[in-house]
Amino acid sequence: MEKGINPARKDSLLSRYPPDSQIHLDRPTVVCDKFGIIILWYLPGTIDLAIQNDMAAATAIMSVPLARSVTSSAATNNQWRTHSSNFYPSQCGGTPGCINLSPAWFLQGHPVTTLKLFDRQSFCQAMQRPAALIAAALRVMHPNLYWSSLATKLALGLWAADKKLDEMGDRLREWASVFTALTIVCNWCSPMHRDPLSCPQWFDIMTTFGNYGVARMKMPNLGIESVYPAGSMIAGSG
Repeated sequence: MEKGINPARKDSLLSRYPPDSQIHLDRPTVVCDKFGIIILWYLPGTIDLAIQNDMAAATAIMSVPLARSVTSSAATNNQWRTHSSNFYPSQCGGTPGCINLSPAWFLQGHPVTTLKLFDRQSFCQAMQRPAALIAAALRVMHPNLYWSSLATKLALGLWAADKKLDEMGDRLREWASVFTALTIVCNWCSPMHRDPLSCPQWFDIMTTFGNYGVARMKMPNLGIESVYPAGSMIAGSG
């Protein structure tokens, strides 16, 4: 449950618990642990150009909050995700930045002013096909998580209707994804870090689009390094 980045700690753990082997992924692959449990799906070329264009359109709608997310003050363990040192000039017109989204974001105690920076309805419309593709993939990769996520969203919608929370119901109806949170990252080179907010039983799904050169995703604690071309989908255990 460690947060943030700590290179010394990372090196210490890797020396104590080195991976059994080094794996390089460049073709569709499923990775299992020693008990035969799937911990990673690697699916390059999953997202066709039309859906990548939808994702690009949705990201363009978020240009103002993306630009405002970048910080330049001294980096700390809590600020590294948005620190300017991790962003690079765009090669394809995207605005560098990193933001988190979820339905009814303001009802969770986040500033309402953020909502005024983009067209929520247009964003959700642009994300309908990408969200449907990701949901279909999740239903194959992790049926239990798919159905439980869908049931949670439906239950939340019924609760909002019962409590006459019309605005929350509108946001939930616009939100096409079965996931309750979405992170948009543009032109980011992430330092090694851990994600203590997820669970081993969950899958986080990462997708990529754009016109860029060679990119790689590294998971050194698993001994995995994968080519990460545009149109890839990687689902990993939390």
